[in-house]
Amino acid sequence: MGKLTWVLALQCLLVAACANRDSADLFAPEAGTIVVDAFLIVGEPLPSIALTQTLAADVPYTFAQAALSGALVVVTHELGAAVYAEATPPGTYVPHDGTVPLEVEAGALYTLDVTAADGRRVRATTRTPQRFSVPEWLLLDATGTTVQRSLASFAEYGDGVFTQPENQLEYAQGLLEARFDPTGILGIQVGLFSRSPGSPLVIDPDLVDEEDLDRINSSPPFEPGDGKVRLPWFAIFFEGRYVLKVWTMDVNWFDLARTDPVLRGGGFGFGGQAGDDFERPIFHVEGGIGLFGSGAVDSVGVVVHPRP
Repeated sequence: MGKLTWVLALQCLLVAACANRDSADLFAPEAGTIVVDAFLIVGEPLPSIALTQTLAADVPYTFAQAALSGALVVVTHELGAAVYAEATPPGTYVPHDGTVPLEVEAGALYTLDVTAADGRRVRATTRTPQRFSVPEWLLLDATGTTVQRSLASFAEYGDGVFTQPENQLEYAQGLLEARFDPTGILGIQVGLFSRSPGSPLVIDPDLVDEEDLDRINSSPPFEPGDGKVRLPWFAIFFEGRYVLKVWTMDVNWFDLARTDPVLRGGGFGFGGQAGDDFERPIFHVEGGIGLFGSGAVDSVGVVVHPRP
C-alpha cells in the first residue's frame, strides 16, 4: 500500500530546500534539523524509515544531500524492540532484528528513538488506531437519497473485484459512498489511485491539458462526522481501474495534515477541512520535525467507464 500523495509532498516540504525559499519561511528553525518520515499501517509490516536533515535555503535539495546516515534507529513496542539497519539509498532504514511483531498491531504504542552519529537525539511515539473496515460501499442515485446497489469488496474477491458487474461504474452516474462506524475515529483521509496507467481520459480532452492531471488524488483531513464519505467524480480524469482508500488517522498524522498549509489543502476534487489555519505545522517529534504516525485503512476497487 502506498502512502498518500501528501506524504510524498512531505519530503519536499520538510527538508525546506526543494525550491528557493527565504530562511524566514522554513518550517525548521535551522539547517541540520533531523526530519523523520515513518508511517505505520495497522495489519501491514513494519515500514522503512527515512531520515534526512534540513538544508540551508540556498542549497539545492536532493535526498542524497539531505540523508542522515550512520544513525542508530530503534522502534520499541510493548513486547520488545526492533533495531533498524541502514539500507539503500543512504538515509533509509529497514527493520533488522528484534522481538517487535513484524505486523503492525492495532491500538498499540510504538516509540521511535534515533541517535545520530554526532549524538543528536530524536524521539517520537504513536498509538496506532483500531482496525478499520468499511462494511458498506454503495452506489447511490444522483440525488444521494436512494441506494442503487452495493459494491463487491476486496475481502470477498481480492483483485477479482474489478471484474464484478456491480463494480463497473459509468462516469458521473450516481454517487459512490462509503459508510462506516465513526465511533472512536479522530480523523479521516481519502485517497484515489488509478490502477490503469496509460488509460484514456474520461473527461472532455478539449478542456484540459492531460499532462497537468494526476492519476493519484487525496483529500484533506476531515472529521468522521456521521460515518459517510462520498467520492467526487471531478477527482477522476481517466478511465479504468481505481482503488478508493479510506484511512483513519492517529493524532500525529491528523495534527500534521490539518496544520500544514499545503498538506491540509488536499488534492483537486476533494473538499472539507479539519481545524483552523495554523502558521506552522504541528510536529509530534522531540528533537526534530516530521512524522512518526500511524493509520488503519480499508479500500474498494472499481472500474470507471466512459459514458456511452
